[in-house]
Amino acid sequence: MKALRYKSAILCYFLLWGSASTYAEEMTEAVSPTANGQAALADEQAAVDAINQLSGPDGAEVERPTNGSELTGIMVDRTITMAGKTFYRAFSQRAMGNPIIGNATITIQERPDARWGSQVWIMERNQMHFRTQLSPRISEADRAAGEAVQIVEEALLRQKLSSALSSDKDLGSEELR
Repeated sequence: MKALRYKSAILCYFLLWGSASTYAEEMTEAVSPTANGQAALADEQAAVDAINQLSGPDGAEVERPTNGSELTGIMVDRTITMAGKTFYRAFSQRAMGNPIIGNATITIQERPDARWGSQVWIMERNQMHFRTQLSPRISEADRAAGEAVQIVEEALLRQKLSSALSSDKDLGSEELR
């Protein structure tokens, strides 16, 4: 019986030692890259370089954004009341198809007042383009949104026109206003 235990202990030792050495070999291969590992790293670096280059798959140069902001065409909803949310919904639906407003980053903000209704204003960057007082009646918000689309579109057109006509290399686009 004692001999059987001794033989099984030796067998277990060799099995464990064999699997441990195989594990050590695998870890050595993982730590020190072989030719296949180096090729995979080179392929990964080439893929990253292809993503970062400024040309398309057909070789044409990709244009950089001209306004300095990479995120455009965003409308931020900072309204609180039901009338403000209705105004935002109506404004965004009407402005979505408009190419001038659709390329601008616009914030619609609201300050509710229990006595006078809500004050709503539309800003692009740090410039206010539209401001109005909304009563709690939702139907008025729809009418005001239609008016706001026209006013904001005209203001953005005027702003683009003035920045195209007056260019100063020493000042940024925000400083010319």
